[in-house]
Amino acid sequence: MRSGMSIPPGFTARQLRMWGLRRDGSSLASIARRLRVTRQAVSQAMKGIDEKVIKTLESTAIAAKIEVRHIDSERGVLLGYSHEAGDRVVVTLSTRNGVQMWHRYNGRCEECNLLESCMSVIIDEAEERGVDLTKEDREKYPAEIAHIVFSRVIPGLEP
Repeated sequence: MRSGMSIPPGFTARQLRMWGLRRDGSSLASIARRLRVTRQAVSQAMKGIDEKVIKTLESTAIAAKIEVRHIDSERGVLLGYSHEAGDRVVVTLSTRNGVQMWHRYNGRCEECNLLESCMSVIIDEAEERGVDLTKEDREKYPAEIAHIVFSRVIPGLEP
């Protein structure tokens, strides 16, 4: 899902924009000025948006049989556990890439036809979440980069 990403069900483009602005560190007052609405309108809208983010992340986890361990609606991340895979899984929602699922590195990225696509998406995820990656980080496989990114975004997830 690159440019022209479809809007996740239940969201409007404006809601995703508000959510993205807040996630990027904009205050409610700043978002209100930018969108030419009151701060109270933004605050009210954020409550509904957070509920939609949680519902989107949780429904994705349920569909993938992932047990929810941690969820952060402001950052759009869910940390879960896949009993099928026997390991942690991160589910994300982003304004650029919609819903994505990230499994821990399994040593087989080089065999995957989606290597380039995954690389592009995880670099977007890092940029969108304000995670600076070194040149050395960017040379790793996407699953390894994902672990670096999400260990900086999810409290308690070791690097």
